[in-house]
Amino acid sequence: MAADSGAARYRIAPSPTGSIHVGTARTALYNWLLARQSGGTFVLRVEDTARDRNRPEFEQAIYAGLAWLGLDWDEGPDVGGEYGPYRQSERLKIHRRHLQRLIDRGHVYRCFCSREQLAEERKAAQRAKTPPRYSGRCRKLSETEVRSRLDAGEPASYRFKVAAGNVEFDDLVLGILREDSGLWGDFIVARSDGSPVYNFAVVADDHDMAITHVLRGADHISNTFKQVVMYEALSWELPRFGHIPLTLNAKRQKLSKRDGSVSIQEYRDLGYLPEAVNNFIALLGWNPGDEREFFSLQELVGEFSADRINRANAIFDQERLDWFSGNYVRGLPLSELSRRAWEYLEDHGFFLPPNGTSDSGLDIEPVGRPSRDYFESALALEQERIRRLSDLPGVISFFFREKVDPDPKFLVARRQSPEASADALAKVADWTDQNDLTDQSSTERFLRGLADELGWKAGVLFMPIRMAITGSRATPPLFATMAVLG
Repeated sequence: MAADSGAARYRIAPSPTGSIHVGTARTALYNWLLARQSGGTFVLRVEDTARDRNRPEFEQAIYAGLAWLGLDWDEGPDVGGEYGPYRQSERLKIHRRHLQRLIDRGHVYRCFCSREQLAEERKAAQRAKTPPRYSGRCRKLSETEVRSRLDAGEPASYRFKVAAGNVEFDDLVLGILREDSGLWGDFIVARSDGSPVYNFAVVADDHDMAITHVLRGADHISNTFKQVVMYEALSWELPRFGHIPLTLNAKRQKLSKRDGSVSIQEYRDLGYLPEAVNNFIALLGWNPGDEREFFSLQELVGEFSADRINRANAIFDQERLDWFSGNYVRGLPLSELSRRAWEYLEDHGFFLPPNGTSDSGLDIEPVGRPSRDYFESALALEQERIRRLSDLPGVISFFFREKVDPDPKFLVARRQSPEASADALAKVADWTDQNDLTDQSSTERFLRGLADELGWKAGVLFMPIRMAITGSRATPPLFATMAVLG
């Protein structure tokens, strides 16, 4: 079915060869926003033709990653739809039908060139310092010779006949783009078994699924020119193409797994909030035209527009992501943060019995299962100090342990003797055994009074107390911490 002038249809078409990458997530977000804004349809198609690298668990990771971000799809392999099947591997008969149409129209011929012959042509082009392109040696083979060689069992791919001339399209982001097709040479559209290569399969699938807008990364621009000539050869209406500039690392190189956490699965495992990730990746290449930085998904639906996508490549800034995440953590109501933190820590083995082993892959030492009220009281003191949920085990564990492991040198007050420090801590212990620590003002009066009695500055006394009860030098406010610990 050809694309028509009705409701807009956007799509995302990831390959199930790994976890969903931040670049794919950004492309999905932009398409989702435009689909929701226009009242159109958001389609998920799985391009699973890389048979040696596809894995069912990776397809499930695509679903899980998009769902975690809150990007629901209207049609797809798991939900069905009018234009299925939505896995590319299940559309082979459809692809072959369209391939035959190209053959019948005289746009495709059989090519018997071996890999060795093609490699030698590329080397010759390099020596001549000319663009590498196919020589066209099989283009003029007679039908008789083609049939004879096929009957003899020679493998032959399918090549598209490229007519020299300018190819152009109006890009939603970059404006009018042109390229001389004479630079390409005839390109392969299907393998010898009739299975399509990427460029041809995408054209067939986008047409048959009535996709009206194809918004994707700028690294696809060279593919788009070839897809345009195939649309024209098949007399199909072009969708509106748009190309998003790439996301680069701090060295201005294409973002890769070497740069750290670049997959949505990793973001989720590291305890980032999906709202923060959406906000961060939305601004990787788009801006609202003013100084605003924080947007919910629904606010983005109202604000987003393709004409405000930047033409320059975006730089991935890990510190900025952490800054967004910290702001979203601090902005959650305590009850909601408690719900999410509890689920996260439970999933990662934090509430297993003490001395148990967490297999989450994170550095987590289980502490047992506290009451929900006590957990929330402790969490309230840490909310301002964390940027992501994975920070919690490192800062909150002491609230749930029977014993802590203090550093002995910090149990000695600065410029005081070990004996004087031990005596001061004993006085604090005696007082806490007999008083209600939830009365923080009373605790503060006693500790400051004790410091005066000893002739110490208050901070000098507070450090060994903090170390004794938490095992850490950096904690929430001391009196509030003591109130929770009891």
